Amino acid sequence: MNEALISACQLFLIPATLLFGALGVANTRGLKFLVCVLGVATTGLLLYRVWYWTGLSLIDRRTALGLAGLFAGAWVITLLVQVKNMFSPRYSDRR
Repeated sequence: MNEALISACQLFLIPATLLFGALGVANTRGLKFLVCVLGVATTGLLLYRVWYWTGLSLIDRRTALGLAGLFAGAWVITLLVQVKNMFSPRYSDRR
């Protein structure tokens, strides 16, 4: 695999993974939403970077796009859940 591509994937996927941990310890809805936006932006940048990378072999491009797509999908689903939670009443408020 292309060494520059490995470095680029690490550059984006390590922060995206750390953001999942940050999402777990965030204690307010607003903070969770912000972490989700950062996760979507980080994986979006990786998708953009790999998509327009010239000189990659087909297998390297597909592998990197698959990894980026996996993280992007997870972040988009997480963001949608947070948006739903922001606009729904809290469970403890329902009586």
